[in-house]
Amino acid sequence: MLTNKKLNLIFLLIIIVFLFCADETPYFPEDVPGSIVGLVKNQDVIVQVNLFQGKLIQSVNSDSLTGYFEIKNVDSGVYNLEFIANNFGRYVLNEVIVYAGKTTATADIYLKPLPEQILFINPADNVSNISVDFPIEIEFSSQMNQSSVEENFSLQPSVDGYFEWINSANQHKIIFRPTDQYATDQTYKIQLYKNAETIFGDTLAFSVSSLFTTESVKIVSTIPEDNATYISPQTEIYIAFNSRMDREATESKIVLSPETAGVFRWLDSRKVFFRPGGFLASNTEYEIIIFPGAADIYGSFFLTGHTIKFKTEPLTVISHYPSNGATSVNRSNPIVITFNTFINKTKAEGSFSINPSVEGWRFQWSDLTRFQYSGSTKLQANTKYTVTIDSTCSDYWDNKILSNFSFEFLTGE
Repeated sequence: MLTNKKLNLIFLLIIIVFLFCADETPYFPEDVPGSIVGLVKNQDVIVQVNLFQGKLIQSVNSDSLTGYFEIKNVDSGVYNLEFIANNFGRYVLNEVIVYAGKTTATADIYLKPLPEQILFINPADNVSNISVDFPIEIEFSSQMNQSSVEENFSLQPSVDGYFEWINSANQHKIIFRPTDQYATDQTYKIQLYKNAETIFGDTLAFSVSSLFTTESVKIVSTIPEDNATYISPQTEIYIAFNSRMDREATESKIVLSPETAGVFRWLDSRKVFFRPGGFLASNTEYEIIIFPGAADIYGSFFLTGHTIKFKTEPLTVISHYPSNGATSVNRSNPIVITFNTFINKTKAEGSFSINPSVEGWRFQWSDLTRFQYSGSTKLQANTKYTVTIDSTCSDYWDNKILSNFSFEFLTGE
């Protein structure tokens, strides 16, 4: 008969064996790829299905009889699907979500047929996040009557723009460019009516159309760039947007932190400078914050905040007179030192030394970045002087110079 002691020992051995035999690599469902399936409703058509996530990931073809397609081994994430077939307009399915180990079924896809004279329309049907200055292109299989095509071209809502044509032995294309831009967050319908003619007088078998949606308002570029370092404290802040901005609504949402007073100056309706009222602190991390609500003239606005970080360069001497190693320096000339930002005058003067010392000379400040050291007496003739700014020197915000700075010069007769 087993005693309690023996039973406990057996139970302990079972646990040890279980732990020893267990797989050391944990199982993460996130590591299991998913798949995407769907159905193209066009009959007897082979459709190429392209999977994109910033770039082309993989391609499959739909079954020509059933229209069924399956994309296997897809990592979890958000993708776009592009559908391409001869004699049909391209179609894009946006933001298809794939979960680990799961199969995502798309809505049924129907590609719009194209007349034989049209090879493709760009942007593709149903595509989103299109740039507000993206050119619309329609490529033809034969040379078209330009005035007829332009008269039968429609874009709704209407946008001021102009046409360009490419006609060569291998390509016949019309391009529509907006004079300024499309509205942000707007769905547009491209139409080419069937009365558009070739140069031989043939018309399209039917009218064609395609939809696209433009991007939201966003920041295109900034100076300084995000996470930039060693930025001059004398910099201005530059922000470029992709759309024409509501200036008042935008200015009220832009802040430089640590809090810095300044003025805005617009180069045009998309580009703005923020000019600080003075120089920035040295060796300091700053944030340009665009708060939610900054808006363009079309009513598109930032739903979330946007932050650009940068760090200014350390306190430094950016120029001095005499220059290092100068010779035959006039004995009556002042010593001039210029810093890259506003200076604590008391600490700057306390950090200054000249060897040999000079009697009767004093400091004169032209502004908070520059002083000269001069007097009524002359420096000694044919003498090497060494000027030093030691590490106790600090800017207006008490950020110290990183190391001693010195230069030498030789006086003349």
